[in-house]
Amino acid sequence: MRDDRDERRLSARKEAILRALVEEHIRTAEPVASKQLSDQLALVHGSGYASATVRNELAALEEDGLIYQPHISAGRVPTDLGYRYFVERLMGDMGESQLSGEEQRLIRHQFYQVQHQLDEWVRLTASVMAQALQSAAIISPPRAAEGHLKHFELLALHDAAALLVLVLEDGTVRQERLLLDAPTSQEELSRIARRLNDRYHGATAQALIERAEREAEFLSPDERIVVESLARMLAHLDIFAPDTFYHDGIVQLLERAEFARANPERIRGVVEVLERNRFLPAIASQVTAGEGVQVIIGAENQAEALKDMSVIVSRYGVKGQATGLLGIVGPTRMQYGRAIAVVRYMTQMLNDLLSDLYGVDE
Repeated sequence: MRDDRDERRLSARKEAILRALVEEHIRTAEPVASKQLSDQLALVHGSGYASATVRNELAALEEDGLIYQPHISAGRVPTDLGYRYFVERLMGDMGESQLSGEEQRLIRHQFYQVQHQLDEWVRLTASVMAQALQSAAIISPPRAAEGHLKHFELLALHDAAALLVLVLEDGTVRQERLLLDAPTSQEELSRIARRLNDRYHGATAQALIERAEREAEFLSPDERIVVESLARMLAHLDIFAPDTFYHDGIVQLLERAEFARANPERIRGVVEVLERNRFLPAIASQVTAGEGVQVIIGAENQAEALKDMSVIVSRYGVKGQATGLLGIVGPTRMQYGRAIAVVRYMTQMLNDLLSDLYGVDE
């Protein structure tokens, strides 16, 4: 969300005109003419929306940076600031476009079929959101709030180098190359791994460091190197790791009108962010700063390729147990009410499923 947005309210008439313009542009993907707005608003509100009046108000909205005219003879379209005003000031007045009862029943039935298969929950969530909104959906699997060591392996490479393969209790796998104190055989590496696994199973990064400090005199130089590496790897885990997410709906996204005549470079940039594991790191700082469903519009995105896209995103999970992130990426000409409703509904569904899985009462 913007922190520097203007808090002034528009007049009721300007708000009605802006809302009608945004809704019509979302529906048609075309610039909206003043005569068209005048006719629509007169039917709804009656007097006070003559063509000349609407033109004057549109000029004022343009001066305020809420709309712009792509060409001299064209109608107007919303700016990022106009969409922001719509989302925060106008959309709430008419309520979110909730999922129908039939949609909710279908979604619950799909999740019932996969039962307690966590990976399938994640994949199904991405598919449901992509289909519901005809946009790209992104989700990271739930990850433990703190990494807990399940076990690790040490594999001899060459000379004094070894590969450390770490497995966490939530199934996350990480690996790192180590330079040991001296060349070490595979047999000795396996012995070290067995000893330390028995000693530190279930430990977090902080617990591992504290126990290793107390037991330093009992650890060999190679064992100290391994323990330090394990602690560092556990400490650097987070839900925005670029290799841990699923996506769906990129084809649906590229079929939207905004991409029909788009520059190939623009298309390539969007696809690279979504497919080459750059999306979560690109929004990490913005998402961690907020709570609930967040809306990031156009230039508010930090990733250059997403500067003319909107992102609707939310964290989900069980506090103190596991957390992940889910969201939608689409053009700024998005059905924001429905997108927010879908993201909120799927967030709550995953919260409920994970609460049952972890045996947590909400």
